[in-house]
Amino acid sequence: MPVHQLTRDEVRAAIRGTAYADQTATTVSPVRLPHSIRRRGGDESIERMAGQTAGVRLELLTSARTVVIEALLTRSHPAAVSDDARPAVLVAVVDGREMDRRSFLNGPIVRQLPGGATELVPGSVSVAGLSLGERTADPRVVEVWLPHVSATEILSVRADAAIAPAPPRDRPRWTHYGSSISHGAEADGPTRTWPAVAALALDWDLTGLGLGGQAMVDPFVARVIRDTPADLITLKLGVNVVNADAFRSRTFAPAVHGFLDTIREGHPETPVVVISPVALPIHETTPGPTVIGPDGALTGTPDAGDRPGVLTLSAVRPALERVVAERDDPTVRYLDGRRLLGPDDTHHLHDRLHPDAAGHVLIGERFIDIARGADWAPRRPPE
Repeated sequence: MPVHQLTRDEVRAAIRGTAYADQTATTVSPVRLPHSIRRRGGDESIERMAGQTAGVRLELLTSARTVVIEALLTRSHPAAVSDDARPAVLVAVVDGREMDRRSFLNGPIVRQLPGGATELVPGSVSVAGLSLGERTADPRVVEVWLPHVSATEILSVRADAAIAPAPPRDRPRWTHYGSSISHGAEADGPTRTWPAVAALALDWDLTGLGLGGQAMVDPFVARVIRDTPADLITLKLGVNVVNADAFRSRTFAPAVHGFLDTIREGHPETPVVVISPVALPIHETTPGPTVIGPDGALTGTPDAGDRPGVLTLSAVRPALERVVAERDDPTVRYLDGRRLLGPDDTHHLHDRLHPDAAGHVLIGERFIDIARGADWAPRRPPE
């Protein structure tokens, strides 16, 4: 049976969900921030998170029964997380429906050690043969969602019928920025993070900037969002600002204003929705930094007596709401994150901070319901 294979340039042309990729003589590696700015976060953590392909897809045009992705999948997680707890998963989607998935544990692992150091555990290349159903008379668009918990160095993309990069589709373009709750390491695969659940149901073209441990209102990320074509921009801010004790009340609101100012340079009229934190009891009235408590679970740092202006989630939400009101811009809206996961849903916070797999689906479904009735949500153009 003939094998049809994409060239490296065709692989790069098939990438969706990011405009950036690192390319060598043998591999194409999608990344979610350009190389020129990935080291501007002060340490390597944002570079590592930007390398993980959350929300990134290959969009292919083929009538094949099977597509095969050969890739080096380098997972990264805290040393306390078991090496087999978060497999690298590739998922084939046709017409919005999951057709097949493959999970891998054999790739390299970057273990994040206490104190910020890392160690590399060697691994091997993965070969994912994804079934697409019966061969079709005419080529159709096939999405292959790449792993959300690993960097993905693609060595080859081949199929048992002619294959090519799919042409761009006329769908609403959605850029979403957020923290680990948007990155979704705990989700059951790349199509089940909450932004992916929403994008698939709404048929939106997702650019996912959910970056674990990040969302620190970084100016360089604002510039990426500014330069990324979008019909809707959502910014889920505030969780890691408290987790890391990264701002005070005096500096947080101006930073958010500056972030929005930069985005507006490239998107003067695009709807922007500022989403405040979901319900997190450990930080509602207790500031960060987040630490491991006596019971081994995550908790806040109660003693804030010598830290004037310290932030908790109960202070962050009204601060974000005030920022939106002060802009006096009808296309900048505020969405209370507790509408996505509220006080009655905190049993989904498996470690008191991160939603479990079911929690991701719940957040996604609630966002879908809100978006379907919201005037800020882009509509697919009539056919």
